[in-house]
Amino acid sequence: MYLKLIPLLLLVSCTKYHELKKKSGVYYLTDVYNEIQQAKNVEWEVGRKREATISKGIRLNTSISNLSDEAKSYLYKKYGIDSWIIRLSRERRGYAQGIGYFFINLSNMSRTSKDYTINLYYHAAAVSKRFRLFHCPAFKHRYDITSFDLEDRLGVEKGDIYIRPVKRFPGKVTPLRFAPMIISGGRSLLGKYFIDMALYNTKTKLLYSEWVPVDKTLIIRQEVARSVASCLGVVEEEHPLKESSMPNIRDLEIK
Repeated sequence: MYLKLIPLLLLVSCTKYHELKKKSGVYYLTDVYNEIQQAKNVEWEVGRKREATISKGIRLNTSISNLSDEAKSYLYKKYGIDSWIIRLSRERRGYAQGIGYFFINLSNMSRTSKDYTINLYYHAAAVSKRFRLFHCPAFKHRYDITSFDLEDRLGVEKGDIYIRPVKRFPGKVTPLRFAPMIISGGRSLLGKYFIDMALYNTKTKLLYSEWVPVDKTLIIRQEVARSVASCLGVVEEEHPLKESSMPNIRDLEIK
């Protein structure tokens, strides 16, 4: 009986928590480092008989710094800091633009919280679950991602995060829930993608640190348009196919 508890105890004891420290009247977190750990092409079987394969987009798995319970409590009481705000940006032709913002509530991070998932999808797959059921994807999307890599992000290493009000962020920020976050990258996903994070007060919309770079850059180098003969002339966003309909609860009953 006691032996069965050992793996769980080891897991909890090996989890790293960041503690608050103070220097010259300023609080800070030490040795913060996160990285995009994995990038995976999310395949999409399409066609009237699901006879072809294209891409919904790329799934990113990224580590996240967890704070001790004492640090979370103090930051909330003193500054109202309750979350990490995450920014996904894309660089094209030397110009970087934020394309998705969401927050992870610190109180929802358990002792074993180590990472989170972002789905960077083509717009045809990002619109809704309903659109992802289409046999013939909307907006004539037929791209298959054939070349992508994760590369080291220049100059990123462990560093301290100094806690102070920096600026207000007035844009839309979506809470990260249990399901992976889905972000639309538009009709083409070619480009470089990177992630930054900061401490955040969701009520006042204030950032309480500078943006901290997350290591690794996703580079999507090539996407190829596939031919799906059975979808020629089909526009499901206007006239959905019968076979693409949502399953009825009665159809799922055991008979």
